[in-house]
Amino acid sequence: MPPERRHVRAQQACAYYRQRKMKCTGERPRCKNCEIYEQECVFSGPTRRPRPTNAALNELLEENRRLREQVSTDSLPNQAQIEASHNEIRGSTAEQTIPPEDPLSTLSPQSQSAVTAMIQRSSPITLQGDVETPASVGSTTYHGPTSTLFNEAASSNRQSRSYLTKERETWMPRILVAAAAEQRQLESINFRAGKLDFDGVDPELGMHLLNLHWNRQHHSFLITYRPAFMRDMACNGPYFSKILLNAIFYGASKFSPRLDLRKDPNDVRTAGWQFRNRVRDLLGQALDHSEITTIQALLQMSNSLFALGDEQSAAWVYAGTAFRMLVDVGLHVDAAMMPTMQRFSEEDLEIRRRVYWSAYVVDKMQSLYQGRPASLRAIDGQVPIKFMDTYEELEQWHPFAYASGPSYPGSPSYSVSTFEQLCKLCMILQQILDRTYCEREQKRNTQDLVQDLEYVEKQLQDWMAELPEHLRIDTNSDCGIQQLPPPHVFSLQCMWNVLRVLLHRPLVADGHLHSTLPSTSKSSLATCTEAAINIVKLVRLYDRSFSVRRAPYLIPYATYVAATIHVRIAATRASTSEAHEHLRTCLAVFDQNSATNYAVKKASIVIENLKKRMGIKLDDPGPGTTSSTTTRDTVTDHPSSEVTSRSHSNAFASLSNMSSMARSHLPIDTMINHEPTMVAGQFDPDLDVDTIIHSFMHEQQLYNQPTNFSMPEHTANNLYGGTMPPTTLGQMPSTSLESYEDALFGFNASAFDWFYPNPFPYPQN
Repeated sequence: MPPERRHVRAQQACAYYRQRKMKCTGERPRCKNCEIYEQECVFSGPTRRPRPTNAALNELLEENRRLREQVSTDSLPNQAQIEASHNEIRGSTAEQTIPPEDPLSTLSPQSQSAVTAMIQRSSPITLQGDVETPASVGSTTYHGPTSTLFNEAASSNRQSRSYLTKERETWMPRILVAAAAEQRQLESINFRAGKLDFDGVDPELGMHLLNLHWNRQHHSFLITYRPAFMRDMACNGPYFSKILLNAIFYGASKFSPRLDLRKDPNDVRTAGWQFRNRVRDLLGQALDHSEITTIQALLQMSNSLFALGDEQSAAWVYAGTAFRMLVDVGLHVDAAMMPTMQRFSEEDLEIRRRVYWSAYVVDKMQSLYQGRPASLRAIDGQVPIKFMDTYEELEQWHPFAYASGPSYPGSPSYSVSTFEQLCKLCMILQQILDRTYCEREQKRNTQDLVQDLEYVEKQLQDWMAELPEHLRIDTNSDCGIQQLPPPHVFSLQCMWNVLRVLLHRPLVADGHLHSTLPSTSKSSLATCTEAAINIVKLVRLYDRSFSVRRAPYLIPYATYVAATIHVRIAATRASTSEAHEHLRTCLAVFDQNSATNYAVKKASIVIENLKKRMGIKLDDPGPGTTSSTTTRDTVTDHPSSEVTSRSHSNAFASLSNMSSMARSHLPIDTMINHEPTMVAGQFDPDLDVDTIIHSFMHEQQLYNQPTNFSMPEHTANNLYGGTMPPTTLGQMPSTSLESYEDALFGFNASAFDWFYPNPFPYPQN
């Protein structure tokens, strides 16, 4: 029997090779490997982990049992729990409260102490103990499974955590709405107390621009969460930054009547130039790490710059940078599903959802306007379209940032529900772009195109069927202005009709489809015509209530989409037809809105060119059909010498003055015996449908042919009314203006960059 082999204990490895789990020769004082590779050789004994005591184990078991009982209960939290969570939202700790400055001179000592206490309660969220700082401060949080930084253990346990329970989801809206209501009251208190940081801007002017923003751009995309922004503006919290503040100022400047905001008083495109320069200065440092406020600022700047026409590249780059930062911070993954979700409060969850979906909407709109692939896709995100703070939903909205008529009494804003529906509509838009306008889809067979059309059309119809009643607009009723919703609801309705034209018009221009399935081509043309008529009706209602002069870019873009249909129908009808009236309305929208959105001038050029090529003549509508069509959009604001106090109410007063500005209305349809385009949902029997379809196919063939001749200078001067700068004429490409297609996808592509004047030279200092 062989002798038993004694187990020899392995030699102790040095620290360098123990850490790498590699074999060490064990020589002392320096092993061979460390000597060869010139590494520091240190031998240390193994560290023994202390075992938990029985008392610690029993304590953990008791805590586990207590938590299981708490999770299993189905009752809602009591009032004490709600109060505790509410205090967490407001932040009641003393570390992050702002020190009281000069108290209000007009208040008694008792009132001063009460106001100071309220301001101190409005500090940002404070996290206790060893909990990590939320991502809103700027730390990068998201790494996917392919990353070496991916926390697989935490990810596998996410489903077992009871963080966002049904109970918490139930009382989250109550907490957020209560906090928003309180913060809205604190806005004026913080303003009068001088707590708000305007980055060196006069407080009265700064509040004027903020109120313009909250009344206009804010309701379109909900990029900025107002309660957190205004609260942190008073205490330099994480949801406020100077780059975001100046981005808001820049976007609101062109809607302000104050000429001192413009570099050139006669050019609205120069409004807010000083704020844009400030954004440029701050952006250099902000690009070093991702923050939610930087994402919001870039999205705001992207929307503002695009409407200028000659800043489309800057708008595209700003938006793309925001999308990269969004993924870096992990906003495309719902915080309730993230391994580190315990560190997010109710407010953090709400802000992350809003910023993600606002970026998603901006991405789809930029992709549509510029004809480029989208960056954010719903399949790559895991964020629900569910917003908990509904304070602004029923808040009374007054159009003091619009040129509204005196008879408009205001309306609930409906901003939350409108934004939710806009997000869903943009998801359908993504499908239209992928299935119809994507480069790889251009050579698909006709049968697949028809199937995609039916599938997406059903989604559009389902969206409209599920639309809440308060977001519907009956364009055929005789309801007065008192029953019309805010402008962003009009934009939503126009967007739905635009998507129908985007979906169906390619099938109208498909010659092969018309020869094989003529009924499908005619049906698609009927859908496009119905949508175009609805757009004109919506625009007329919009102008009657708010004036199209200062309408957002989506309104004139929808008008352009409708005009591409009406101009072809008008070519087959008499001058007294309904199509001529609709076309006249579209051209009036371009004329009136181009001062606010300079990019609209291209729409006017394209439609005027189509009208000329098709031999359409629009007679003067005559007296009585227009109202103040030549009125200039000039408004005088209160001069600085008349400002007796820089109060919050005065900031609102300067905005109220805008509602009484001179307005110009679109041409009124007064013709009684005009030729209708559609009757009871069907084409008028006298309408030559085949000729209209062939006009689409003829234009498609024309645009596919290269042109190599130049346009004379005098032709350009005639087309643009002699307003084109000589330098721009010299930059024109050697192609005929008639070769520019009336595109829908990529309408604002770079092929027309030569038209826009040279960008205004913004000085760096």
